[in-house]
Amino acid sequence: MNRPLLLLLALVAALPFLLLQLSGTDDNAARRAKSAAPSDDDSWREPITVYCAASNQAVMETIIADYRHEFGSQVFVNYGPSQGLLAQIEVSHTGDLFLPADASYLESARDKQLVSDVFPVARMKAVIAIRRGNPKAIRTLADCLRGDVRFVQANPDAAAIGRLTRATLQRQGLWKSLDQATTAYRGNVTEVANDLAVGSADTGIVYDAVLHDYPGLEFIEIPELQDATSDVEIGIITESKRKASAMRFVEFLTANDRGRQRYREHGFEVPIDPTEETRSGSSGE
Repeated sequence: MNRPLLLLLALVAALPFLLLQLSGTDDNAARRAKSAAPSDDDSWREPITVYCAASNQAVMETIIADYRHEFGSQVFVNYGPSQGLLAQIEVSHTGDLFLPADASYLESARDKQLVSDVFPVARMKAVIAIRRGNPKAIRTLADCLRGDVRFVQANPDAAAIGRLTRATLQRQGLWKSLDQATTAYRGNVTEVANDLAVGSADTGIVYDAVLHDYPGLEFIEIPELQDATSDVEIGIITESKRKASAMRFVEFLTANDRGRQRYREHGFEVPIDPTEETRSGSSGE
C-alpha cells in the first residue's frame, strides 16, 4: 500500500474520533464560559487526547477512570494499531499524547518531529496464546505450524506485536515458515486474542499482558521469542496545545502508586524505583 493512500485511510479512520474530541472540547468550553475564567494554575485541567495502542486499552481505561475520579479532568482516547496511530498523528496534527505498543514507534515519531519528551512506562513480552487447558497440545513454535492448528497473528505492517514477531523470527530464519502457516492476519493484538476467545483460532502470538482480560486463555513462553519484548513509553505530541494537562497525566501514569500500580495489576512488567517520590499529588492542587 503506497504512502499517500495509507495516510488518507488513517485520516478517514480518525475523522469520527476527531469530531467526538471537538464536540467534547466545545462542551467543556461552554461550561467554562458560564463560570469564572480559570486561573493559570488550573491550566492542567484542560481535556487531553491520547493516541493509545490497542494492547494497552484495558489498563489505560482503568487509569483514566482513576484520573477522572481523583482530578475530574477529561481524557479522550483513540485506540488502534501503533502504525495506524502514528499515521493519524502525522496527518491530523492533533492530540496531546502518544502511547504505542513499542518504543520504536516513538523513535519514528521523534524523527518526524511529531513527539518531543518521552517517558518510560512498562514492558510486554511476546508469547504463544492458547485456550485454557491447551486442547491442541501446543507447546512449541513447531506445533503452530501443524496442519490441524489454526494460527493467527497481527499484521506486521500495522501492529507492534506483528512487527516484533517478524523481526525476531527473521533473525532466526524462521519467519517464512510461520508466515506460510498463518491462517489469517489481524489488525491488532486484541483481535488475535478475540479470535482465540471465540474459538475461531487455536493459537496466536500476543503480548503476555493482553491476556489479563481473557480468563479463557493462557500463554506459553518459547525460546524463539525469549528476546521479543516491547518497551511501553509515552510521548508528548509536539503540536499539543495542552502541554500542562498532558504532563500532569504523564506524571499520574508513571507514578509508582497510581498508573504504574495499575500496569502491574494488568500483568505488565513494571520496575519499581524505590527512590522515586510520589509525583501524582505534587502539583496542580
